Amino acid sequence: MGSQEISAQFQDLDIIGRGSFGLIRKVLHKPTGRIFVRKEISYKSMSRKEEKQLSSEFEILQNLNHTNIVEVYGFEKIPNNKMLNIYMEYCDGGDISELIKRYRENKQYIPETLIWQIFTQTLLALYRCHYGTNIEPVTSMFKSTPEIKPPSISDFQVVIHRDIKPENIFLLSDKYTVKLGDFGLAKALSPHTHFTQTYVGTPYYMPPEVILEQAYNTLCDVWSLGCVMYELCALTPPFTAKTHAQLQEKIKIGTYPDLPSHYSNRLRMCISACLITEPTERADVNQLLQETSFKIYRREWELNQREFEITKREIEQKRKETSIGRFEESLLLKEKQLIKYEKSLDEERKKMSLQLEDAKKVMKSEFKGLLEDKLTQILNELPPDIQLMLKSKQKENRGASNNYMNFYPTSNPYSNSAPNLAQYHQGNIPSIPNIASSPTKVRGPRTFEDYNRH
Repeated sequence: MGSQEISAQFQDLDIIGRGSFGLIRKVLHKPTGRIFVRKEISYKSMSRKEEKQLSSEFEILQNLNHTNIVEVYGFEKIPNNKMLNIYMEYCDGGDISELIKRYRENKQYIPETLIWQIFTQTLLALYRCHYGTNIEPVTSMFKSTPEIKPPSISDFQVVIHRDIKPENIFLLSDKYTVKLGDFGLAKALSPHTHFTQTYVGTPYYMPPEVILEQAYNTLCDVWSLGCVMYELCALTPPFTAKTHAQLQEKIKIGTYPDLPSHYSNRLRMCISACLITEPTERADVNQLLQETSFKIYRREWELNQREFEITKREIEQKRKETSIGRFEESLLLKEKQLIKYEKSLDEERKKMSLQLEDAKKVMKSEFKGLLEDKLTQILNELPPDIQLMLKSKQKENRGASNNYMNFYPTSNPYSNSAPNLAQYHQGNIPSIPNIASSPTKVRGPRTFEDYNRH
């Protein structure tokens, strides 16, 4: 997706952070109305190597699709201004440093349940980074299962965060969901590369193997996370000093004050397992997550995610049902409109039929009148002798018609003499008129001899 296409989708809002790298701004995603964060980073004074490293956060996050890792929407490079913009999920609950500061100012300790939630969900994010997959769901919740090993996945990059600190662990506004973010210093290794030499991170959370300039692996993230969890309990880092040299010495020795007594021994033990100076003896992410305490919170998180998915599906289902309902209402409305239109067409058709019949009658009358006028005109244009002949012919036709009517009188001449049924019974049958007394009729030929006589 081109940079102009991404920029056009967002509207600038408030600036929420600044640093030597640039600034962080809230932006509104216009198509969805969702709030994102845009990291605006200037690379004007950077070398090509540093510029390449700058793009690593997006490339790494793009391949880390996990519920507990900050989502990356996209990025854009603006060569004209020498700027790189990274669009990321906005974590509206703030980061862990703000949480620690708030409790410190109120002179209160953070509840242990909240610490377990942050601890567990951050480990789940690191599991995805270190092993290239998500951990399997919990089966036996009240039993530690150290024998369960991570699955072997080929052709994936091991991702070491290298800068786990309170400012890079975020909360959402539900006060429950935890997100690991800011992978700007993260380093990707091939699955066969177990150690690396260069490390850049925050001094308070730097592991001893890095201070000793030794090779390090994914266990350096476990140390840093242990420091952050300690700080959540004590509201101060485990290793503090006035100078950088003193701080390094304390980290090498690995001694730190005890946690406040009101926290459970189980939590103390899990944090201590992270803060072991010898990397080979330090617990890894998988070993920690297979412990009973973490499995309880893992199970709780899994149930929360299932509930979230069910709620999400219900909302989507309701949205579909609402959409279908609106569609059905639209169809019913259109059906009513069609019925109304059909009735209107029928009425219009009947009206047109009546108008057509009237038009036919008028046309027939006009045609008859025109025909009579034309015939009268033709007759008037004939010679006088022909007109007289036609008139006499017309009179003859009228006379013949009268004779025809006289020949077939309307009254029956025999009606008065017709015998009725009583006369037949009495024997008073009237006599039939003599046919011989009738006028003589011309006899026509009846046989072949008749023709010969003529």
